[in-house]
Amino acid sequence: MTAFSVPLALFLAAVFAVSAVGKLRSSDRGRAGFDALQIRVANPNAAAAALIIVESIVAISLIVTTGWLFIVAAGVAFALTVALLAVVVRAHRLGVSDDCGCFGEWLPAAIGPRLITRNVVLVVIAAALLLAAFFSQSLTGVPPGVPHAFAAGPGSVSILGALIALLLIALATWSTARASAGVSIDAGITHGAGAVVIPSTAQIVDVLAPSARARLLLFVSPGCHACATMLTHLHQVEAQVAPFTDVYVVQKVIHGGLSVTPDHALPERVRFALDVGGSLGAVLDVGIARPVAALIGSDGTQAGPLALGSDEAILLIDSIVALAETPSA
Repeated sequence: MTAFSVPLALFLAAVFAVSAVGKLRSSDRGRAGFDALQIRVANPNAAAAALIIVESIVAISLIVTTGWLFIVAAGVAFALTVALLAVVVRAHRLGVSDDCGCFGEWLPAAIGPRLITRNVVLVVIAAALLLAAFFSQSLTGVPPGVPHAFAAGPGSVSILGALIALLLIALATWSTARASAGVSIDAGITHGAGAVVIPSTAQIVDVLAPSARARLLLFVSPGCHACATMLTHLHQVEAQVAPFTDVYVVQKVIHGGLSVTPDHALPERVRFALDVGGSLGAVLDVGIARPVAALIGSDGTQAGPLALGSDEAILLIDSIVALAETPSA
């Protein structure tokens, strides 16, 4: 049992350590993960910090504790992996395909079947470790934990248990690499603070650069019913808005290909754009809720406050229509 549980404990400790350090090193300290996974928290900064602390404690505890303390650490690790699997499945059902932010910027992985597979494997490993530790303590009286295993010496090694553990670790490593493979959009675009990608042409456009026309930026997310309401209204007034301003429907993406298509039906003259890494949203501070509308003047500066929610976005669109219909002096 020792040879089975120790490799799993060390592997999970490494996973949680990489996750905590990856979030800590990312520019947003892991806050983007809540946005990507559609988790509403009152204070994202505090929630991200708390998650980093918990992951760090679990990583350390899986290495230094023994006995029932080790079982508690394994139980918390199991609970965290189950919770992550649940929120990833939920986000996938909502149609989200952004990077989950699980490891900060180190191992980007799009929310989808591959990520779900990876998290299922992690849940299996955490469950196996918890059960092995509990049975070792309660049935055999041998305290589980890495320090006790090393103190027991090589005589406690079970070749079969070690092989099973290594197979699980190999499966987890493969699923992690598979979930993180295929990044085809450069998250390091340096074409300006307002750089977005037009997936239909693979063109990069800076929507915050000075231009001959104003721009209306409509930030949406997959599965957003309020976004659909706003876009339905835009369909009705497109003829009045399009001649006056360039309209971009912007969707955040961190992991994926340039073939990403809009989740919503768009008016004919509206351009669908990808906010790579959420940099444009961060510059304009659009937050998590969707939809959000921003009017950018021809000088590249934001005109007026952000329109938050479908009601305010529709009001902004109607204001543009009214302005376009006002006779010039």
